[in-house]
Amino acid sequence: MTLISALLGIAADRLLPQLHEYRRYEPFLAYVDWLRERLSGPAWEHIGGLLLLLLPVWTAVVLVQSWTSDWLFGLVGLLFYVAVLVYCLGPRDLGADVDTFCQAQESGDIGLQQRAAAFFLPGDAVPGDPEQRAQQVSTAVLVEANDRLFAVLFWFALLGPLGAVLYRSVAVLYQQRREPGEFGDSIAWLNSALVWLPARLLAFGYALSGHFDAAVDGWREAHRRLPQGSEGTLDVLAVTGAGALGVDSETAGPNGVPRVRAAMRLVWRTLAIWLVVIALFTLAGWAS
Repeated sequence: MTLISALLGIAADRLLPQLHEYRRYEPFLAYVDWLRERLSGPAWEHIGGLLLLLLPVWTAVVLVQSWTSDWLFGLVGLLFYVAVLVYCLGPRDLGADVDTFCQAQESGDIGLQQRAAAFFLPGDAVPGDPEQRAQQVSTAVLVEANDRLFAVLFWFALLGPLGAVLYRSVAVLYQQRREPGEFGDSIAWLNSALVWLPARLLAFGYALSGHFDAAVDGWREAHRRLPQGSEGTLDVLAVTGAGALGVDSETAGPNGVPRVRAAMRLVWRTLAIWLVVIALFTLAGWAS
């Protein structure tokens, strides 16, 4: 069921962009804020308190998954798998944002270019030079692919709907509720634990899909800096991905658009490799 639901979920995410409007995490954040107001205290600032805070959400997913698994010969369970995966992807569509940015770069509208680049870069850090802006966006595409797609897919393949919700709930807290203090440190630690392995598998996929030697050199260079936490993991992904992307005639251009599109193609090739691996593991499970 995991392979079929992954294929259907990714297809739905690409072919039905209107589904992105339903990715709203405000109710989850409101629940977290409400519970923290009532369970405040030093004990709830530790990692154990954070896990207890998230446990009801994860338990609800497991219960629904178990209840629906056999309804209508498993069809309802399959629909639940697909719905959870689609909900946890993104929240923005990476391919659509890349298309928007490339069209803006080619339009010559400076304001439009700045707004499109802000999908990937902090608004106050968008370079004015088109080539430099495109280079930073191409690297951001390779990094953002982990949060928007691959990390969700990894945990979904491992744990089903629970895995997708597990990752997305922590990622949303990391992006929206990371604050100075022990609670923020607990969120950062849990997020770094969840992104560590999928990011490195994604980096290896980039190496297989692109310039292998340059990607390996980038991997080694990034690890010489002893990467720590989520930022260190994303640095490994950025440097390895940039090496895999390389610089050649296909990625050169006055406005940098070919490089950004090449980065997106590298993401799609890596996704194809991941799906093949998931299929092989699924077939091995059926055979056993």
